[in-house]
Amino acid sequence: MAAVDDPKGTGAQEWLPLDVTGDARYSEERDRVRATLKHLQAYDGGMLWDASTSTLTIQMTTEDALQQARLLLLVTSPTWLRVMFVQVQYSALELGELAARILEHQTAWAGASGIGGGVDYRANRLQLLVDRNHEHANTLIQAINHLNDPRITLDLYTSTGPEPRSR
Repeated sequence: MAAVDDPKGTGAQEWLPLDVTGDARYSEERDRVRATLKHLQAYDGGMLWDASTSTLTIQMTTEDALQQARLLLLVTSPTWLRVMFVQVQYSALELGELAARILEHQTAWAGASGIGGGVDYRANRLQLLVDRNHEHANTLIQAINHLNDPRITLDLYTSTGPEPRSR
């Protein structure tokens, strides 16, 4: 940010925002939309921003919540953003809590650690990642498959270098 002298000559300085990406006004409007929909948080499946088309996708878990979001953003408190509304199966809150439970306590339930990942809002799932070269890969893969949870997807990858072995 850059400081500019007050034109009244008081010597006070005012901060001007530096918008390198050109996204500032979009970001502010997305924040306003998020605040407008805050009371629907229990149904919120996550918002997706596509900068290439300047489109905000609002995801909700029920048709009623989608209708409320439509009413708010198209009539009551309209947004100038291009908006799409999509119904999803799981809330962002539910997937976030699942991610925390699975990833933070993996040694307890899987018998080893080495699982990465996070919430994939576009897929509306918890995406877990396991390196095929990890010393406990088979144990981790079996433990994840044993969960048999439709909210979870497992992606396997192969690291390019040797993994440090724990002792």
